[in-house]
Amino acid sequence: MGIWVNVPNGTDPMDFNEETSADRIGRRIKDIRIARGLSQQELGALVGLNANRVQQYENGARKPKSDLLKKFADALGVSTLALTDPVVSNYIGAMYAFFEMEENYDLHIIQEDGRLMLMFGDGRIHNSMNGYLNEWAEERSLVNKEIELAASDSEKQLLEADYRFWKWSYPKCLADQTTKDIKKAQIQEKIEQLQQVLSELEDK
Repeated sequence: MGIWVNVPNGTDPMDFNEETSADRIGRRIKDIRIARGLSQQELGALVGLNANRVQQYENGARKPKSDLLKKFADALGVSTLALTDPVVSNYIGAMYAFFEMEENYDLHIIQEDGRLMLMFGDGRIHNSMNGYLNEWAEERSLVNKEIELAASDSEKQLLEADYRFWKWSYPKCLADQTTKDIKKAQIQEKIEQLQQVLSELEDK
């Protein structure tokens, strides 16, 4: 069964991210401001806003444009990337993604035998993030097994293409798989019922 994806039903994940980005940016500004020991009024004075406007940004009622975001970052003495959603197409962006995951999902680094590994919580599947990773690991493992049994390079390429589409359609692929699992279970139950009826008829 697919695991629950925390996006409201019928909402496109991109729309959900866009609609909630102001909340995330505001939370980061507020957390860093408090850590710096600044009041909203003091932060506002540094960026040219009054305390009420700073509060609106911190509460996610308004989303700062890039120029204002840079002012907030300068006033707080942090990288602008510390205030924005991570973009992992470069090393620095990926690092900020790790920092965010440390805060939100209990990601931590393990050093073992000269190697570095990342773990969420205690590493057990019951942890919500590990549940998602387990879905991914199972899909990748299944693809690897199918590739090993593939009869040709073209078949292997098709399997890799299917896997890429699985990633590109995430998390819809989980919901689709859940629907398939339910349908398979219903069909299996129907087959068992029919086999029972057939067995009873044969006994008469």
